[in-house]
Amino acid sequence: MTPVEDYCDGSTQWSYVKSSLVGFVVTVALSAIVHKLLWKGLWIPLRYRRIMAKQGVKGPPFHFLVGQLHEMWKYRDSFPDAVPLDSYADLSPTVTPQYALFFPKFPGEKYFLYWWGKSSRLVVRDPEIAKEVFITNHASMRRILPEDPFLTRLIGKGVLLHTGEKWVIEWRTISPFFHHDALKGMVEAMVEGTQTEMHKWEQMVAQGGGSAEIDMEPDVHKISGRILSLTAFSGDYERGVTVYELQKEIASEYYKMIRSIGFWLIPRYRDIPTKKHRYMNKMASKIDALLLELINGRLEAVRNGEANSYGNDLLGRMLKAAGEGWNEEKEEFNLASVLNNCKLFYFAGQDTVANAILYMMLMLALHPTWQDRARQEVMEVVGDEEHVDFGVLSHLKLVEMVAKETLRCFSPAPVMTRSATTDLQLEKLFIPKGLTVEFAITAVHQDKEYWGEDVAEFNPERFANGVSAACSEEEKFIPFGSFILFCLWFNIVCM
Repeated sequence: MTPVEDYCDGSTQWSYVKSSLVGFVVTVALSAIVHKLLWKGLWIPLRYRRIMAKQGVKGPPFHFLVGQLHEMWKYRDSFPDAVPLDSYADLSPTVTPQYALFFPKFPGEKYFLYWWGKSSRLVVRDPEIAKEVFITNHASMRRILPEDPFLTRLIGKGVLLHTGEKWVIEWRTISPFFHHDALKGMVEAMVEGTQTEMHKWEQMVAQGGGSAEIDMEPDVHKISGRILSLTAFSGDYERGVTVYELQKEIASEYYKMIRSIGFWLIPRYRDIPTKKHRYMNKMASKIDALLLELINGRLEAVRNGEANSYGNDLLGRMLKAAGEGWNEEKEEFNLASVLNNCKLFYFAGQDTVANAILYMMLMLALHPTWQDRARQEVMEVVGDEEHVDFGVLSHLKLVEMVAKETLRCFSPAPVMTRSATTDLQLEKLFIPKGLTVEFAITAVHQDKEYWGEDVAEFNPERFANGVSAACSEEEKFIPFGSFILFCLWFNIVCM
């Protein structure tokens, strides 16, 4: 055999070995993916269905990997963008279509089992069971964290996404900013935040000869954003607008993405470098850069002696409490915690306040008698004063009743979900480890058994003597997903 023949033979053998190794690795990887899909997408969901069926819990048919998502989206898309508000008894078709679809199929039932993709979910509208799950056994339940790390990058892995000791630390750091005593000093900033749009509306009405048609939604979001900027970030409004618009744009693209079949079938689908995915990453990097500039600007001002403190707003208080370092996996409250919570409050805080105000304005417009009564109360209690004292707000009883009834009809948190970290034996149900419990807040708020025969009507009078008199038990009014984890923005929304 010549040297050339010997070299060619050796090269051929090495190519064969190399291709065999590649084939082996690919086979092992594919086998692992298939095993994971079958285990998580078939075996576990069928096991949960078998366990719950033995307890009499019903549900729609099981569909591999996609669950009821396609059915829910198809049902939601069958409704127009603007749904007539002739009844407030069932607004769930476009908000929580799973309830509108499946509760009627199982009349009288307080539970049903369905699948959100691969995730098995036990829907509960029994407040007693919810109380056992979310209060009595809260230590055995954990939050449902987004599987896609990009989603946590978008909204920030802040206080509302943490569990265990990390959540306790962040909650203790942030929650004092939202207590009534802290909010007293924010009233003037809130009034200031509304003045630009209020003056604009007054001018439009004057130019229209006493009436005008105004698209309130963009203006109310501006008001909400300006209030957030003035109270939490010392008036950096333009930066806040940019961050919020970027977050909203990415969220819209993300929503389109999760409606594609590839998202549910292809592992790490979001990491495939498509044009759209690269664009979303670019927008997310812009958000990070804007917020890091804001944070580092405060830090540098103190280091250089330009300021003697980080400020008394939310950002300043977080920076004062934060330790050095950017490792978000550590339990301590550090600079990574500050960044994540800034994202969270820009995204979730602004929408929560704006949407609550919009629906309240809508209800007042649709019910002029209540609008007149609320206006009269405001004029009697507040008058024409531009500077509102925090103490007088507690005397706006009718306004509070209207706000609560609006939140009952249009809950900012339509669902609350937790996953069992261990097997739980409740009074009525056995919850196996890993099963997600979904508390149907909108369904509870629309249940005649709890609220009476007029549940479909807008009737603030039901809250005249407080929540306990409005329904059979107070825990049945939970617009923000109450129980142990109460929404941080509740007090600001009520103000």
